Amino acid sequence: MSIAFVGALAVTVLAQRANDENARDTLVTNRIEELVLTLSALAPENQAEFAADASNRVTTIKIAADPAVLNTSADDRSILLAARIAQDLGQNDVRVSILSRAEPSLPEDSRNFGLNREVVLVSLQLDNNRWLNFSAREPLSWHTNGQLGYLLSIYACSLIIVLGAVWIFLRQTISPIQELAIAAQRSAKGDRSARVREAGPFEFQQAAKAFNTMQERISQFDAERTRTIAAVGHDLRTPLTSLRIRAEMIEGELREPMIETLDEVAAMADGLVSYARTGQSENLTQSVSLKELLAKLCEELDVPFHATGDPVITAGPVSFSRAIRNLVENALAYAGQAEVVLSVQGGKAIIKVEDDGPGIELGLLSTIFDPFVRGEASRSRVTGGAGLGLSIARDIIVAHGGELDVVNKPERGVSALVMVPSLSTRR
Repeated sequence: MSIAFVGALAVTVLAQRANDENARDTLVTNRIEELVLTLSALAPENQAEFAADASNRVTTIKIAADPAVLNTSADDRSILLAARIAQDLGQNDVRVSILSRAEPSLPEDSRNFGLNREVVLVSLQLDNNRWLNFSAREPLSWHTNGQLGYLLSIYACSLIIVLGAVWIFLRQTISPIQELAIAAQRSAKGDRSARVREAGPFEFQQAAKAFNTMQERISQFDAERTRTIAAVGHDLRTPLTSLRIRAEMIEGELREPMIETLDEVAAMADGLVSYARTGQSENLTQSVSLKELLAKLCEELDVPFHATGDPVITAGPVSFSRAIRNLVENALAYAGQAEVVLSVQGGKAIIKVEDDGPGIELGLLSTIFDPFVRGEASRSRVTGGAGLGLSIARDIIVAHGGELDVVNKPERGVSALVMVPSLSTRR
């Protein structure tokens, strides 16, 4: 838009300048014609006096024996003006030179007007073989639209008004779109409470309404799925307990494999119940010292803990501790060791759970938070349970307004990064 305004300004200035030049040339032609007609009616001895009286602040008229302009200048405007005067007066010897005020060839009296931008010099021979030397200087206050400052101020005001209107329009249009984008990102991370204000342009209201409806239906689906998972996990416990008791009564080599299989299924059932009950029975608005919570957890799990700062967060201490526990136990199961690091950056508490294990297959990184997805393909109880630990951890972190991401470290191992809003930092 600014480029368009500048282009329009340039075109306008050039067009107006051409119009101004043509208007000035017309005035010069008419003035010279009037002078020639008047001088031809006067006696030769009176012509010089008349020329002096006819001169003014911007025009100098002299009758002399020699021409002030020896030859017409080579520029198109001077040539056209000379031809125009000659044609109107029927004169053959008309000489015109249009010069800027800096030209050293200007007559001294013309150069005295230092602020003048342009001087039109005309010399033509009168009937008595004397010369009419005409000098017209551009006025000091040539009030036309061709003045660059005048035009520039108009275009600048117009540009400011238009840009202001465009800025207001874009803000009203882009702001709802940004809000929708943020809500969509929250939804992609599992936050089913994300909603968008149904305001703004009609099209956006429709999009916001569709997004909110989608979120509501997904929330209902998740709630129904959670209830189903909880019911299945709960209902499996009784028959599994009965089967284990009977398996323990069996003698022979089949006894231990059967008990191990039943224990694995029981662990999956317990995981289902835990997944369904994530964060449902705890107040998540308590002020919690993250350093104290993590230090206690790491001491229980016997893993190194390092902290720079002591951020206070709003959380449910039991569920949040469980989320970090899942991450640490996941690292211990796959790598045999883990390390927890706490820091504060940009008003957020950052928790890193790192290990030096084999890492996660690239094909599993995009689905690692999905329920029943494990970091390795086997179903061995040595390396994990039902594949619900990361899903539970993510749901808890999201319920606390935070984010969880798991990436492979460049050298070796896995880094789980947790970011949650921090209320303050203890000294």
